[in-house]
Amino acid sequence: MAREAALDDLYLGLTTLARRARDVADELHPGLSVVDYTLLTQIDVTPGTRAADLAAHFCLDKSTLSRQLDQLISAGLLTRDCEQPGRRGYGLTLTAAGRERLDVAGHAVRDRLAERLTDWADGDIAAFSALVTRFNLGTAAAGLDQRLGSAFPISDAQ
Repeated sequence: MAREAALDDLYLGLTTLARRARDVADELHPGLSVVDYTLLTQIDVTPGTRAADLAAHFCLDKSTLSRQLDQLISAGLLTRDCEQPGRRGYGLTLTAAGRERLDVAGHAVRDRLAERLTDWADGDIAAFSALVTRFNLGTAAAGLDQRLGSAFPISDAQ
């Protein structure tokens, strides 16, 4: 029963975390929605990724994702690689403006995180980081990204 209670607490904690992230999104990365920031970050860490890869990773409908990407391209934050498209479309790359916006937003997010963890011991922060990394790696390795996508969806609702 202790495991069930801990899982319930974890679920509530993750839900609260996701809600708070959405609530402070405008403050942390003005002009970028949570979806925009998340997509730009994923494209940044996986250069040349394609729309189909992003749709699978985030469990998004391809048409929803296409609209989001078109908005980022129109805003000058993202570009499609001009080379011959692969079987699943063009690779995506941040523009200089996209890189700058992502860098500014990333610093704001990290500063806010550092502020939130001011009273935490360095060892606690390291342990928390290791556990989050372990969770994320285990989720991806088990193919749970796609099954958990509906539990913590990235929607196009702004």
